Amino acid sequence: MGSAVYGRLAMNCYCVVFLFVALHFAHGDVSYTIAEEMKGGFVIGNIAKDLGLGIATLSSRKGRIDTDRDDKRYCDINLSTGDLTVSDRIDRESLCGKKASCVLKEELVLENPLELHRISIHVQDINDNAPEFSEDLISLEIRESADKGARFLLTEARDADIGTNAVQRYNLQNNEHFTINVNTDVSGRKHSELVLLKELDREKEKGLKLVLTAVDGGSPQRSGTAIIHITVLDANDNAPVFSQAVYEASLPENSLLDTVVVTVSATDADTGPNGDITYNFDHVSDEHVSLFSLNHKTGEVKVIGSLDYETESSIELRVRAKDGPGSRTSDFKFVTSYNDNTLPADQTLKKSPSDFVDVFRDSDGSPEVG
Repeated sequence: MGSAVYGRLAMNCYCVVFLFVALHFAHGDVSYTIAEEMKGGFVIGNIAKDLGLGIATLSSRKGRIDTDRDDKRYCDINLSTGDLTVSDRIDRESLCGKKASCVLKEELVLENPLELHRISIHVQDINDNAPEFSEDLISLEIRESADKGARFLLTEARDADIGTNAVQRYNLQNNEHFTINVNTDVSGRKHSELVLLKELDREKEKGLKLVLTAVDGGSPQRSGTAIIHITVLDANDNAPVFSQAVYEASLPENSLLDTVVVTVSATDADTGPNGDITYNFDHVSDEHVSLFSLNHKTGEVKVIGSLDYETESSIELRVRAKDGPGSRTSDFKFVTSYNDNTLPADQTLKKSPSDFVDVFRDSDGSPEVG
């Protein structure tokens, strides 16, 4: 009894080993290379010939192409010719993304007896995608005080293709202020950055629009573009400028309090806080400060004290204009002279402030009738 059982176990082991060896030798591999996007019916190769199978064998043993995918069947076999053909669109990007190697795995299945042959189809990339920026408009804010050589990283263009069919270079529209520099990282991706060649001047140009182009290396080449919009931010690089260098005014010594002597005016080419101007007396004695007031915002100078011709017939005052943060200043002087002629009270009340101002002088000294 024991010897019989032992004999059956030995026979079963022998059969298992035999089956393993038979499957091993029946298991053949075949490999093909095709370009992606080939049309349906394109002949990949003659699998019957490549595996040494007869056409009659394919039909009698119900040869078919099998795959472990449920969604698509990319290949089929023509049992009349033994040709392996494309049955559905093969898109390398959807199959393998950015992988350097893209291999489609299929199997040829034969029945009676069961026989499997592995098929490897290497899918090559074609230049079927153009470079594309994630945004059509790249917005940058650059201060006009930026130094030459300053660098500003730009948005990268993406290309679904790989190798030479991916982005190879960037081109920038010709302009006097910027050039482009391209760096390649360890993965081969290329990143671009703007490099400032010539300083910006917001007062001359508040903004720039440049065309950035990404170009791949395929044949034919494909490209994608984006617009770089540069807003030039203001720096406090301009000082206030007075409308005149010297003002001269004449007043009677009995001028009423709050009589307007003159309104000084300065302008600043900068914007925002950098262009906000305030006015102050500069190096004015306490005695003179007690005679005149200056509105820091409007520049209006008024009489606030009693004028005395016998004490002083003319006064020279200096006014300084100051702008915003990182302030810059300018100053000018005006000379106020007055006489001892008094006006009747009723006439004095009827006079407007401009009636007291006789002559203004421009910076070149030429008179301008007030």
